[in-house]
Amino acid sequence: MTLLWTTITLGFLICLGCVGWVISHFLREALDSEDAVRIDKIKTDKE
Repeated sequence: MTLLWTTITLGFLICLGCVGWVISHFLREALDSEDAVRIDKIKTDKE
């Protein structure tokens, strides 16, 4: 019985890790601050 609960707990933690990685990966892609500089360039006086 202990082996069953250990297996269930490890599987649950692996699933939580995968879901957390997917969420953080897509949030980092969506909130990439370099895109704002690259796409919306600030015009300086020299331009």
